[in-house]
Amino acid sequence: MSSVKIIATGKYLPKKEIKSEDIEKENNLEDGYIYKRTGIKTRYYSLDETLEDLAINSVKDMIRKNNNLNIQDVDMIVTSSTTYNNMMPSLSFRVQKYFNIKDCMCFDVLAGCSGYINALDIAQKYIATSSAKNVLVIGADILSKNIYHDIKTQILFGDGAGCVLLKAIKEDKKYISNIKSFDDKNQILTCSMQHELFMNGKEVYKFATSKTVENISEIIEKSKEKIEDIKFIIPHQSNIKILEKICKKTGVNMYTNIKRYGNTFCASIPIALDELFEFNQIKENDKIILLGYGGGLNLGSILMEV
Repeated sequence: MSSVKIIATGKYLPKKEIKSEDIEKENNLEDGYIYKRTGIKTRYYSLDETLEDLAINSVKDMIRKNNNLNIQDVDMIVTSSTTYNNMMPSLSFRVQKYFNIKDCMCFDVLAGCSGYINALDIAQKYIATSSAKNVLVIGADILSKNIYHDIKTQILFGDGAGCVLLKAIKEDKKYISNIKSFDDKNQILTCSMQHELFMNGKEVYKFATSKTVENISEIIEKSKEKIEDIKFIIPHQSNIKILEKICKKTGVNMYTNIKRYGNTFCASIPIALDELFEFNQIKENDKIILLGYGGGLNLGSILMEV
């Protein structure tokens, strides 16, 4: 069985910056209302760009930052989103066509805002069984078109895309996943085929600050690692109050960028990963936990050695 290694990352944010103070003025909210409740100061909205454009631009960013990367070596593309516009050909196939990648398997994952964890885990399993060697995993969402000026969601969501290239390697690197789904509360965060988002904020908060901590405890026990040996938890960037609560309960450093980008659903984890590599904050052999949670309800973590 092969191990996996992240060999390249990329991200893309649309050009239109939306400041929290502008949303506050538009909705007659007090100054600082949004930042106090969410930790978000800015987010980015797509104007003319499609979901495909965002995904493709994140891959272009990855190629630009890695001169020796040959995109034609990719033999599998997995994408994750909650805002797909086309059933066929879906996003992964359109990325393949844009870069003219031959001999490549493509498919898309729909598993709510933590779907990137599922996509990455599927990619790892294809690599572990020698069914793929170089897998491009993309998370992208355009949420600005789905909020319909509902202030409960408008203050949170932004658009973006991020990608990771996983490669099969001979060295033994630790990789463990812990993914679960919960059907009993699946109406607290929904998105219709018309892309209308609904969120019961209080229930989401309760779920995200309890079940995530249990999940992390389980994966630590399963991995036989010590919690202090984890360099970072890299979570889905949902809301700063949720992230701070998880951080306090687990005692692990948590990487957050929600202040700059808002909640970008499936794009949030790969965007954060790209920043950590770009800023040199994680290095060879560091152990990290990727943590996703949200609509479905879906919850998953991946403990991996970089």
